[in-house]
Amino acid sequence: IKLEFEEAQPPLPVELTTFTAVISSDNLVEISWVTQTETGMVGYYVYRSSSESLDNAIAVSDMIEALNTPEQHTYKFIDSEIYDSGNYYYWLQTVDLAGSVSFHGPVSVYYTSAEDNPIPEIPKVTELRSIYPNPFNPVAFIPYSLAEESDAHFYIYNVKGQLLRHIYVGPKNPGYYQISWDGKDINGKACGSGVYYIIMKAGKQTFQRKAVLMK
Repeated sequence: IKLEFEEAQPPLPVELTTFTAVISSDNLVEISWVTQTETGMVGYYVYRSSSESLDNAIAVSDMIEALNTPEQHTYKFIDSEIYDSGNYYYWLQTVDLAGSVSFHGPVSVYYTSAEDNPIPEIPKVTELRSIYPNPFNPVAFIPYSLAEESDAHFYIYNVKGQLLRHIYVGPKNPGYYQISWDGKDINGKACGSGVYYIIMKAGKQTFQRKAVLMK
């Protein structure tokens, strides 16, 4: 009798579930990411570029040390060194104890400088605004407004009603905001062409928009 044993695969250093960039109420870019588990991690760097190319990106954070916790944890970084209006793209670099690095992203935001951005009016209504571009490939921008302080959750479903992604942006003050979806599911796998439904839940209100991923 010949017995064969498969070599156990080591656990992944980090299991990342969300990576988002939003404009905060004080007009700064807030980068956040959620890890389900971490093991053997050194930490993280946040990179930024004004284009979608990682080749042009620069590190805008110092090393953000990993907690190496088996439980879910949320990390945040505030980018306060943007001065010109425009689209900005962010990547998250992970570094483990073996020296291996990997990148996640990009996620993007449209930043409006203080000179171009007079004190905004508080929105009269909470709503999920029109997603753009639509159709999109590979990134969809999802603008929304909050008339009062609310927790904001975003859920992305396919036409079969299967939940592909949950993005939690936390409690937000009244204002106009925007997140982006990179067309990937919770496991980081690229979704195929088709129709997707974006659901926003803010407080007791629920909103829905349709987006088409066209490759």
